[in-house]
Amino acid sequence: MNVYSTIILCFIPLITTLLLFKILISEISIVKELIACLVGAVALIPITAIQFFVGDFFVFRDAMFFSFLVRAIVLYGVIEEGIKCLALFIFPKRNVSLKLFFCYSILAGLFLGCFESVIYVINSIQTASSRSGEILLNMIYLRSFTSIVIHALCGGTLGLFVYGAKNKKYFFSIVICSILFHGLYDFFAVLNFPLNIFSYAIILLLALKCRDFYLKVKSFEQSL
Repeated sequence: MNVYSTIILCFIPLITTLLLFKILISEISIVKELIACLVGAVALIPITAIQFFVGDFFVFRDAMFFSFLVRAIVLYGVIEEGIKCLALFIFPKRNVSLKLFFCYSILAGLFLGCFESVIYVINSIQTASSRSGEILLNMIYLRSFTSIVIHALCGGTLGLFVYGAKNKKYFFSIVICSILFHGLYDFFAVLNFPLNIFSYAIILLLALKCRDFYLKVKSFEQSL
């Protein structure tokens, strides 16, 4: 598979979601969908820069699980979700309902996840030169897809926090949840079978928590 095909494949989840939102949600704006993607792009620059300069501080000499866990939570949880959350404040809330803001936040997270997926897959595509390499590459594509899902869910979850914050209600538990779940996902995703199965469980649990947080913020909105 060439580089261009890989890039298109990695962005299929984003393109599909853009179209589905527009088809299924009549009040959604294609312009604001694109703005949401731009928000995800804006978050990419500081995330990449900070991870590049800070990453060396989290290179541990020992191979203890705790060391890798701290690295995953800080580099991928705190930095990525923290900056993503700040970037979402750029998105205008005026005349945007909770449902729409949630959808736009998912798109912002999806763009970030798809772009990260492109880099991840391209850096690994050379391993497909042999049969074992092809198997490994298939695993990489699977990991890449789940990474897109976790970014989308965290984006939607953080969007709920930002929506509440813009209404002077701060659900800090939402941010903490996004950071921990993203960090734990990356921690387990790089481990060998069967421990990497926990990364899929984390995605499912985050989806359930996202639903709970949505209902919580919606209940607050209705009380205004």
